Amino acid sequence: MTNGFTEFLVDQNASAPRTLLESIRLVSNASSGFCKSWLAQDISDAMATSAEAFGLLDHIQNELLRHRDRLDKLPNWQVSTMQVALQARIGDLIDPLNAAEKAAFQAQVAGDGSMPGGATIKDLRLVDALNKLKHRSSNTVNFSVSSTGQHTVFLLTLAGMGRPDTISSFNVDTFCRVCKAAAACV
Repeated sequence: MTNGFTEFLVDQNASAPRTLLESIRLVSNASSGFCKSWLAQDISDAMATSAEAFGLLDHIQNELLRHRDRLDKLPNWQVSTMQVALQARIGDLIDPLNAAEKAAFQAQVAGDGSMPGGATIKDLRLVDALNKLKHRSSNTVNFSVSSTGQHTVFLLTLAGMGRPDTISSFNVDTFCRVCKAAAACV
């Protein structure tokens, strides 16, 4: 995979939106705009939109994880609506990732992201996706855009803190829908 389309994904100068729900709405809108630009081969517009979206995704994951950390100390945490929302399945996960799967993923062309063939796929829960976003390798992110505008993001998260390398993927619309449900619990 070339880094030409991924090194811009984190905008250090982006300002955080005012609310969590606003961030989720803006990610959904950015995803639509990104897909439109990518399919029209307007790469510079797609790159700018992606940079904005990843700033918003960073805000979303920070806010939801902050609320989780505040609420998980309460006695009813295990049955709380927030815990249920965080456990919702939103995509796919390869954990642990072996060297061949990692190499296959890194060799993918930008825009042709997919889970490496033959890998054992597990469910990706929202809470896991938030952590994968937080610890992603910013130069090894990929995506796919279908002709119908379905936008899927693929994240490589490198080993650390006793955890193996992983690849996770999620549909942006699904991510936003489940994040809205989690945000309603805070």
